[in-house]
Amino acid sequence: VLKPLKNDFTNVLEIGCYEGRATVWLCDNVLNEPNKKYNYEVIDTFGGSLNESGMEGAKNRLKQSNFIEDNFKHNISFFKNIDFKIHKGYSQKILPNMPDKPKYDFIYIDASHRADDTFVDAYYAHKILKPGGIIIFDDLLWKDPKNTHPSNSPEMGIVMFNTMYHEQYQLIFNGYQVGFKKIEI
Repeated sequence: VLKPLKNDFTNVLEIGCYEGRATVWLCDNVLNEPNKKYNYEVIDTFGGSLNESGMEGAKNRLKQSNFIEDNFKHNISFFKNIDFKIHKGYSQKILPNMPDKPKYDFIYIDASHRADDTFVDAYYAHKILKPGGIIIFDDLLWKDPKNTHPSNSPEMGIVMFNTMYHEQYQLIFNGYQVGFKKIEI
């Protein structure tokens, strides 16, 4: 999806990385100029989600967290031209404490599947995305099969972000993932 876009990305933020499947894809397919240096920050608890592990899995979150984080670190260890910085914790606690100025060229949001969390992540991401930068949301169409209320899906949070900031963004693609480009002023 990102191939046709001009790749001027040097500063990337990924909110929710789990074991790093999307991270590895981005590094292999977008951040792949060997002589170029990239800064890549990630925010994750490395505890998985209740949607994936259920309440029983939540009891073992510390053990699971170490396993997931170790897998992530292994998966990114092959990219020598990328300087990774890991922020371990909840995005709603980390993002408000990041510098409140445009820094990132590309932000990928794939943390919580709750609408309110997705909107909060997007709100803070908007503040730190450079004009001309790209923001991509994963799981637009994801639905919790056990709880179909719209608040239990990222979609409502993404729609709220688009409703609030539509004049500042151009839709660049829409499907299971949705991408926006911040309009340069």
